[in-house]
Amino acid sequence: MFYGFHHFLNKYNNVSINEFDLNQSRIRRLFFIYIEKNMRSLLKLPLYWSFIVTKKHLTELKESDYAIFSSNRIGCSVLPMVIYLKLKKQKITTLSFVLGLFSRKPKFKIFIPIQSWYIKSFFKYIDKFIFLSQGEYEYALKHFPKYKNKYFLLPFAVDLEIWSNKENFQREKNILFVGNDGFRDYELAEELSKLLEDFNFVYVSENINESNLNNKNSDIKNGSWGEPYLTDIDLRGEYQKAFLTIIPLKNSLQPSGQSVTLQSIACGTPVLITKTEGFWDKENFIDNENIHFLKTNNPLLWKDKILNIFNMSDQDYENISKNGRNLIVNNYSLDEFSQQIEEILLS
Repeated sequence: MFYGFHHFLNKYNNVSINEFDLNQSRIRRLFFIYIEKNMRSLLKLPLYWSFIVTKKHLTELKESDYAIFSSNRIGCSVLPMVIYLKLKKQKITTLSFVLGLFSRKPKFKIFIPIQSWYIKSFFKYIDKFIFLSQGEYEYALKHFPKYKNKYFLLPFAVDLEIWSNKENFQREKNILFVGNDGFRDYELAEELSKLLEDFNFVYVSENINESNLNNKNSDIKNGSWGEPYLTDIDLRGEYQKAFLTIIPLKNSLQPSGQSVTLQSIACGTPVLITKTEGFWDKENFIDNENIHFLKTNNPLLWKDKILNIFNMSDQDYENISKNGRNLIVNNYSLDEFSQQIEEILLS
């Protein structure tokens, strides 16, 4: 993925990738523990200044014509350096991706204006923003309209060379759950293994509680994004063996489940997902045509929906699988995604 990095690397001479500096000094560690952690908790913002506001990173920014920040965490954390460079009239074009920025509000109302001020500063000083979710894009247009000319909507993409279609049509009683983020409804995912005893469940997650499962039909493959239990090729195999991938979500503006949905559908396996406010593409994904939606997380409704999907005729099931795959190929390819990042950055 790398948000267009390989595209730029193949096209331009001087391209580099930089990450958080994990080798912190004692002062930075103390700042991280006693100040940053408390500020993140109070303001509900992804602030990691101690990992990135360094002389090394400032020098790299000074020497760059363009800088892409691949997440809110990077963009919000690098903001002090961006403001410094802007005030110094440094010529650099900055772009940040937005994903889940508005999903959390401070517990105490006194901190809401501070959070809002920081987000406004984020939009003021960074030059361009790519929203990966239609819901968040529309939220920004409504609540921060002053900076609307900086906003671009560009749905997430997948590498179609990796996430490829299953070769032979099959519909075994295999159901897949993949994910670790805080907006998944893990309790519902666990409950379904008890409600659907005739089906086999595979959970690729570090947040599933084994004691809540029907252990006769459930298999946990414990892993996270940083330390995956499965390689991408292994995970592709799990998608291709399943007749359905389930993504129960808590309602939020966070576009949760996006990558799993695209990967599964690209592999030819339909998805059943909760329709939340943060769903990333409200126009192209159509219920019972290329995806399956439920608006609530009632376990019995999910059970009935899964049974209905499994009992569909082969022709109807194959149509949804093919429609979904065609949608991904036509709208969510990594090559097109990278090209559009370049066009936005240089525009």
